[in-house]
This record gives sequence, C-alpha cells and structure tokens, in this order.
Amino acid sequence: MGLFDWLTSKISSGSPAGNPWKLGDRVLAKKPDSYFYPGVVREVSEYGCLIVYDDGDAAWAHYAHVLVQDIKIGSRVFCKHKTAQVFAPGTVSQLKGETVRVQYDQGEEEWTSISMLRVQRPIAPVSPEQLAVANVPVKQSLDLGAPVKDSNYRVGDRVLARWLDFYWYPATILNMGERGIHILFDNNDQRVGPEAVLMPLAVEEGEHIEVRPKNELQRIYVPAHVNHVDGEKIDVELEDNSRETNVRVSRVRFWRCPVGVPAFEFAEGDRVLAYDGDDCVYPAEIVSIEDDTRIIVQYLDGFERMLTPELIRRFEIRPGMKIECRWSGGPHYFPGTLSKIEGDRIHVKYDDGDDEWTTVRLFRFPAKRPTP
Repeated sequence: MGLFDWLTSKISSGSPAGNPWKLGDRVLAKKPDSYFYPGVVREVSEYGCLIVYDDGDAAWAHYAHVLVQDIKIGSRVFCKHKTAQVFAPGTVSQLKGETVRVQYDQGEEEWTSISMLRVQRPIAPVSPEQLAVANVPVKQSLDLGAPVKDSNYRVGDRVLARWLDFYWYPATILNMGERGIHILFDNNDQRVGPEAVLMPLAVEEGEHIEVRPKNELQRIYVPAHVNHVDGEKIDVELEDNSRETNVRVSRVRFWRCPVGVPAFEFAEGDRVLAYDGDDCVYPAEIVSIEDDTRIIVQYLDGFERMLTPELIRRFEIRPGMKIECRWSGGPHYFPGTLSKIEGDRIHVKYDDGDDEWTTVRLFRFPAKRPTP
C-alpha cells in the first residue's frame, strides 16, 4: 500500500478534521454542572471526545468543551476538601506532577491530587444540534425496536441501574424494546442498556451505601450506614458520625454485584479481560483485591478502574476471534480478526483488507449489546 493510500484509509496519529484531540490526551472537560474536570480522552469522533474523568464518570463532550489541562502554580481551583468532602475555592501554591498543594481561601492548606480539582473556564457556545453530532447525549425519542416480551420489568418501574462508573443509582424505566431498555436516572442522566444493568430498587437496614449529604449541591458522595428505611426515604449515619433523616433514595448510590452472576477465581497480578464504561472488553491486569466486590484493575493502555468480579473475564484469546484494534497505535478502533498470537504480539486482519503485527495492548472486544 502506498503512503497516500495509507493516510487516506487510516487515521493513525491525528484526529478527525476539526477535532484537535487524540486518544490519551490529558484534558479538562466540561460536565453538565458547567465546571471543567480533569480526565483522559478515551475515544474521538469528528466533533466529540469520550472523556473518562478522574472521578470515574465517562461521557461524551463536544471538542469545543474540552481544554488543555492547564492547572499550574497560581491557578484558581475548587478542591474537594479531605474532611468536608465539598469543593472549596483556593489557589494552587505548589505542583509536583499530578500532586498539588492548595491554599484554601479560608486559610487552610493541604496536599492533594489534580483528580480532586475542578475549575471554571469560559464555555464555548455549542448548539443542541452540534452536541448531538458530537455524541453528547440529548433527550430524544429512541427507536428501541419491537416491544420486549417476558421481561421482569415494565415501563415506569423504579429500579437501580448501573451507570458508566459501575455504581448503581436509582432510576425509572422510560421505554423497552428488543434493542435495549431506556433508563432515566434520578439525576437526569440517561442510557440504553440490557436488562442485566437493572436490579430492583431495594435498600436494607444496616447496609453500607454512599450518600450525598443534604448540604451538598454537587454530585459528591460520602460513605454512610443505613439506620432505617421507609419506602424511598432512609435515615443514615455518615462517616463523621453525624445523622440525617428522611433522605431521599435519589441521593444515594450503591456498589453491588448482580445476583446470580458467576465469576472465576483470580489473584493480584493476573492478566484478565475487563469491561469498561463503554461496554467493550479490554486486556487488563489486577492491581488489588479489596474485598469480594471491589477489584482494582489497570487496563493495559494505562487506565485504572474499580470493578465487581462479574465484569472480569479470563484472559483467553485465540486466532479467529473478532476484535477491534487501534491501527498503527492511532486513536481509532477498526474491526478485524485475530489471525496469529505470539506472546504479547498479535497479528490482525482488518475487515477492510489491511493487516498488521501489533501489541495485545491495543485491541478490545467490541460491545455485544446494540445501542440505538
């Protein structure tokens, strides 16, 4: 293949025309609350970037709402305080890589991480139509296909649903079809997923949860213990021993494993296949096992994530498997077939006729569940 053909058939190191960002870029990206948070670019399209935020969220943003990570000494920031768990205003006084020292406006100082910061930046005007083109979720009617049969759920049911950070949040079913279930979360986020990302909305007395205190306006959760349950209202004791009563369950999130989902035995250091928030499966290694429900994995392309055991698979790959791979290490995944495996080296035959030797770090198994 000639150089011109190679350049026109693959995007190996740049981004689509107009989008300046590349996979792996360290950035600040806007969230719905209009603050900019640190994160990493996981995918790029012509107008959008899939951002994996440091706090575990994953969402698409228009490229105009993605900025260079420019936090430096003297930067004005809002930092999640280590004791109050609220974002307090301050100024960066020292900086060592990803570690920063913040001088709070009220006089206190502390060492923390850039991942605990958010900032205010000018927001470029982007129309709803432009957001839709950039894959940013917008509220619209979805074609979910034919009505689903023999489901455990109905439209309007209150449920717990799994979000992209793998926590379970209170939600309501908006619509159901053979292509998936349209879910509206209590915080107004939406997603389409299979029945496997749902479970009944139930809270038990004595359960350990994470809750947004009543004086917390942002989506900041702290550990708590459930003392009493009355429908969708609960009484909780927070980690600082303070108590709150009549807390709506919409301010709560849960870390749970789905019932009846099998998992295999694994150990720290094992190489595995692990899901990420985009429902694709990536090669990874187990960093630590905190307990039976909290497993820290590091994807081979560098990201880390806390998962539950059923989201981890044995590292089993063989020739003939259908995969997606980043051509020549570029930011985009292209469909193909594994043809040869030599340790960490793999040979991929792409569906468009090209082939290459590459590394196991650059492939993934695509999501099996169709998304409207």
